[in-house]
Amino acid sequence: MRLASFNIKNGLSDDGSHDPDVLVGACRRLRADVLALQEVDRGVPRSSEADQTTVVARGCGLNGLYAPARRLDGGEYGNALLVRGSLADVEHIPLPVLPGNEARAVVLAGVEVDGVALSVAATHLQNRHGGPPPTPEAAMEQLEQLEVVLAGLARRPRPRALLGDLNMPPEVAVPVLDAAGYEVADSEPTVVVGAPTFRIDYVAVDGLAVGGSEVLDTDVSDHRALVVEVEPGER
Repeated sequence: MRLASFNIKNGLSDDGSHDPDVLVGACRRLRADVLALQEVDRGVPRSSEADQTTVVARGCGLNGLYAPARRLDGGEYGNALLVRGSLADVEHIPLPVLPGNEARAVVLAGVEVDGVALSVAATHLQNRHGGPPPTPEAAMEQLEQLEVVLAGLARRPRPRALLGDLNMPPEVAVPVLDAAGYEVADSEPTVVVGAPTFRIDYVAVDGLAVGGSEVLDTDVSDHRALVVEVEPGER
């Protein structure tokens, strides 16, 4: 099974446009069975008021759901979860944020792909506020948000998968995920496209074995997409 996390930056292409065909092509290249997208627009003027979740779902032959985190210019902005199978038991949880900071959220769902069922969380945590390194307040906020995400997954049956842009370097994110019982897929840096130096996008699993991983530079976003192969079993 292929799990992927991709911050699409509202579908912004390398040429500065918001061409839905380019966005679909970028997502189709990932060949993902479970795909978490961040910075997804719905009804926002900058992306021609498109419902980007529906655009990608139709273009890639996936079932999808949208989980807005906040209002933006008359539309919405947030996360999407798409699967080559079924979605059930969907839960949308706002994450704790400091006063004045951008709203963040996690969407959790039970998914089934080719007879394999798993619990999935797709999220985008708070940014670094001028980092790296983040301010102490931002670092604490990120950790509190991650705790909420992990607690939500812990209430659901194994196997479990966490996919998203955590806005944390590995030296911060990996020990927390490892302590919670997750295997974190290793990868090359994911940002910024062109000369990536930071790894802030993650796939972590509990009750699945990580195989290979790759990061892909597409024609969309300032992030590279992270794709991880997993299979039933323990690490």
